[in-house]
Amino acid sequence: MILIAPRRLCTILTAGLLAATLLAPGVAMAAPRTGSVPACLMHPLPLPAGGGLAWDAMFVDPAGRFIVGTGRRATDQGQEPVLVRWDGPRVTVLTRSPGLLVAVNRHGVLVGDSSTGAGNRPWRFRDGRVEWLPLPPNGIGGYVTAVNSRGDIVGFGGYLEYPVTLRWPVDRPDTVEVLEPGGLPVAILDDGTIVGEVPGEEDRSSHGPGARGPGARGAGARGAGGERGVAPPPIAWVRRPDGRVDRLTAPGAVKSTVRVARGNWAVGQVADTADGQYGQMVRWDLRTGVATPVRPGLIAMTGVNASGGLLSDSVVDHLDRRVPLRSVVSGPVNRVVAEAIADNGLVVGRAVGRQVSLPVRWSGC
Repeated sequence: MILIAPRRLCTILTAGLLAATLLAPGVAMAAPRTGSVPACLMHPLPLPAGGGLAWDAMFVDPAGRFIVGTGRRATDQGQEPVLVRWDGPRVTVLTRSPGLLVAVNRHGVLVGDSSTGAGNRPWRFRDGRVEWLPLPPNGIGGYVTAVNSRGDIVGFGGYLEYPVTLRWPVDRPDTVEVLEPGGLPVAILDDGTIVGEVPGEEDRSSHGPGARGPGARGAGARGAGGERGVAPPPIAWVRRPDGRVDRLTAPGAVKSTVRVARGNWAVGQVADTADGQYGQMVRWDLRTGVATPVRPGLIAMTGVNASGGLLSDSVVDHLDRRVPLRSVVSGPVNRVVAEAIADNGLVVGRAVGRQVSLPVRWSGC
């Protein structure tokens, strides 16, 4: 939980960040190119007037214009969670936060979801107001995962062990669609392509009637002989605009998972045994389905841009080089967290300490 520091500390720390010159190297590069390698430089983002020290820059639109995040502001009733947007040098508190912020598109449309008394409910923020999105008629809750430049939104409903893929088309605002093949979508591209993953078809012969679906565990997930049913491993997939679904895999891989996608690229992991750990990070070319191993040394898959640049912890892994994020570590700030990357190489995140969380950006990535 982020604590709100006094306003005086906010002023001192912000000034310190603006003037700081101490740079610390990010993650070391694996197999660097010959010659000097540029580094992204970190810059603080302006804070809203009257705010405290709990502001996070969480997402950036693909064009690199809108940076969005969350924060807290003081009201007569105490601290209020809010949505905030940076547009160049301008910072605007948009509205009280309706819930979890998930994504933003190039037109500044925000999407997310919120836990309500009737279940989880997805929302969209545009034209200055929050709009609640419709749910399927079977009563399942809905969770948002991505929005494209058109405004089409994808997410999932149901339980994590048996989710259904949902799409809210922008040209039919009161409609929610249930799509094949089911599972958890991680991205919807501008042409309508959806990238996601789903557990394989369960072996229904080994499941009793109480089993709810792939990955089900517990007393209900047993066959007539009392043996626990075994679901096939997860499968990453890409759903084309015409509805065709292709599996994302790699030579020798038995299971695959995908975490991020943008443009022609998706990034995930594969494993050569069903019960083994994921040992290889790969970058898929969505035009061909070909998987290329990502050079070793990365520990996260935070985001990818249209050029295939993979944001991972404190480095951007491009197709031909790695660029480290340089980070200010002065004052009460003791670490930085990179959250998202735009197509122009802009990276956003936060600088954090025991009682502070401040929004930052990196340029030249």
